Amino acid sequence: AGGSKQTPYAREQEALGLTVERDGVRAERVAEAAQVLRRLWSGDASGFAGTHYRLDRPAGYLRADPPPPIVIGGFGPRMAAIAGTHGDGFNTQARHPQLADLARIARDAHAASGRDSARFSLSVFAGLAPAWLRSDSESRATLTRHQVDRLILLIQPPYDASQIRAAGRLLTG
Repeated sequence: AGGSKQTPYAREQEALGLTVERDGVRAERVAEAAQVLRRLWSGDASGFAGTHYRLDRPAGYLRADPPPPIVIGGFGPRMAAIAGTHGDGFNTQARHPQLADLARIARDAHAASGRDSARFSLSVFAGLAPAWLRSDSESRATLTRHQVDRLILLIQPPYDASQIRAAGRLLTG
């Protein structure tokens, strides 16, 4: 959805000449975009007329087999539900105070969509810190309890190769 005007994502949208819309509009766009991508990747040449996107006769798109997963990121219940309904996964902050609720909302919405719940993934992101690197840490135990499938570790510049190597050693045991 790009994030509100207070996020770094807003600068990206503005640099592209896009208007940073209110939350509800951005959420609607994400839901529609996921539907459009599924149609294009399935080879469906029928039109699509949504509120934000319109395809009259989509052509020139190869059928993706298998189609890439659509992982939708967000920080609240609305985006978790959209991810579950239209996506193949949900991504949020590892330390999100409502992680358990967001995971449940996303998984419940995915189950209600009639798609295979075993193919839905929950991923989280966090900074590169020992709490996330050690498999015996409480932080990692929390992710296990919430059935997180993937932890994405972020590192900020300047990139320190020794820090990355040390992280690799901890992660691989």
